[in-house]
Amino acid sequence: MFKIENICKKFSGYIARELNLNDDRRSVINYGIFAFAQIMICIALVMIFGIVFNAMIEALIVSFTTSMLRKSSGGAHASSPEKCAIIGTVVSVGMGIIAKYAHFDLILIIVVGSIIFAWSYYIIYKLAPVDSVAKPIKSYKMKKRLKKVSIITLSVYLTIVLIFILSYLLTKNLTLLTYSLCIYIGLSWQIFSLTKTGHLALR
Repeated sequence: MFKIENICKKFSGYIARELNLNDDRRSVINYGIFAFAQIMICIALVMIFGIVFNAMIEALIVSFTTSMLRKSSGGAHASSPEKCAIIGTVVSVGMGIIAKYAHFDLILIIVVGSIIFAWSYYIIYKLAPVDSVAKPIKSYKMKKRLKKVSIITLSVYLTIVLIFILSYLLTKNLTLLTYSLCIYIGLSWQIFSLTKTGHLALR
């Protein structure tokens, strides 16, 4: 990540010079470029190792479930971009493999899902958004908006799972239950990162 960070700094510096931007705007551009590069690297790693372990779709569902909610809810950060990429890849691929080969029947999927979603709504309502010391969220309006977006995102996940379950009842396609389990896992990991225990674990 260090070489990529240097490349991002050079690229943002070039853009800032060409557009005659000040240091603050250059820093914003650099952050955006680096964040985008890191996301692409993380997705690529999840895809590569997902293919290797024959669980790419499952791993990507876990990864995207976590990352989409993380945008609004915040959460614990790893101590370095490298560690973040490693943890994200290991969790997404590892949990994707578990989800693919786990044998959950419909009743268990419904019961487990009910518990996870109830816990998730409670934690998000209570804690989200969870900011960092380096980038605290000072605006009350912003916090309120991010909490609202987090609840909406969670509700979208719930709707998707319900669609999967209803589709399973019609088709008996077990893959739909597997995908529901992937959403549960990704959601649980992200909600865990909002808690104090999650912050300690991800240092």
